Amino acid sequence: MLKQKLFWLPISLYLALIIPIVWWDLDWQLANYWYQLEGQQWALRYNWLTQRLLHDGGHDLAVGLYIIVLLLYSFSYKSPLLAKYKSGLAYLSLSLPLATLAVSLFKRLTTVDCPWSVIDFGGQQPYQSWFHSLWSPITGAGHCFPSGHASSAYMFFGLYFFSRYYWPTRSTLILILVISMGLIFGFDQQIRGAHYLSHDLTSAILCWLVCWFIWYIRVNRWTR
Repeated sequence: MLKQKLFWLPISLYLALIIPIVWWDLDWQLANYWYQLEGQQWALRYNWLTQRLLHDGGHDLAVGLYIIVLLLYSFSYKSPLLAKYKSGLAYLSLSLPLATLAVSLFKRLTTVDCPWSVIDFGGQQPYQSWFHSLWSPITGAGHCFPSGHASSAYMFFGLYFFSRYYWPTRSTLILILVISMGLIFGFDQQIRGAHYLSHDLTSAILCWLVCWFIWYIRVNRWTR
């Protein structure tokens, strides 16, 4: 029952958020709000905080954390202390890259421009929502949907499923931390003009579903 709940509840939440965004075109409205607030330009696009720290630094942090996971998994074959986590670390070693890879693959299959590429926000391309682009893509449009940078945080949804078995009392806190990290990365890209709100939400649900699916397959092995 819990396995199904962890599948359907996030999907229901995603639909509850994404339908109003598409219906009222909140992507454009929110991007326009940030664009106007920054003086009809993406003034924060190359800012030290938004680009160097939160974007570049955030990416490096995610890569570093994944390398630590791989090292711990390797050591689990030798260390008695880590041996009991071996199956869970194997899960993380697989789920983390596959989650962000799913987002990257989806980006290649869709043709959606970033806000900074759109005429309304200083670019050269006509605006079109991601939903409309699914059946009527604009020629020459980019591959900006969903958000790759947000997936650098949301791929760590795998830590939540990992913690449900190894540190169950901390699983909710870990989930909150991962979501907070994703919101920060997503907000950073929105105010830089790199992504719309729906891009971040879609990245989140894709990462969740990949992590859930692998967890669903492997969960019985963790308790052996």
